[in-house]
Amino acid sequence: MSCVQRKRSVILNADVVGYSRMMAANDLAALERLLASMRRIIDAVTRAGGRVVDTTGDNLMAELPNESAALRCALEVHRALAERNHGREEDEQLHVRIGLHGGELLTRGDRLYGDVVNTAARLQAAAAPDGILISAAVAERLEAALEDLLEDLGALRFKNLPSPVQTFSLRV
Repeated sequence: MSCVQRKRSVILNADVVGYSRMMAANDLAALERLLASMRRIIDAVTRAGGRVVDTTGDNLMAELPNESAALRCALEVHRALAERNHGREEDEQLHVRIGLHGGELLTRGDRLYGDVVNTAARLQAAAAPDGILISAAVAERLEAALEDLLEDLGALRFKNLPSPVQTFSLRV
């Protein structure tokens, strides 16, 4: 296939918790909260030296230059949203789940494909609200100071992935 290349990257996948429920309750208010929060996430990705690859509805996929930058970005996203949520009624808050995975993937133009993208999405879907799940592929390449934030969840099985993924959650 022409124009397809391989490269190593770290993928951050973020998704809003309960977005369909928020849209059903008050679509304009939900959209306003989403857009304001997405701006915070995009700013965090940019500051971490990454780029937003795609946004679809309440989901965002970003590519980060390395594992430590990706984890710091995810932590910054959660801090920024916690700051935004502080003092607001529960129905005015916005919470995200984040998954991080790294490895070799396929690129075609600005688009990314492969197991790295799929695994980051599965980790995100399994994360608790305001949680961050990362794979061993990310954990193995973190700076020592960041390793202390990890809790080993063991090898977890995810939908449509052929092998279990050694998974870690963050103690934040």
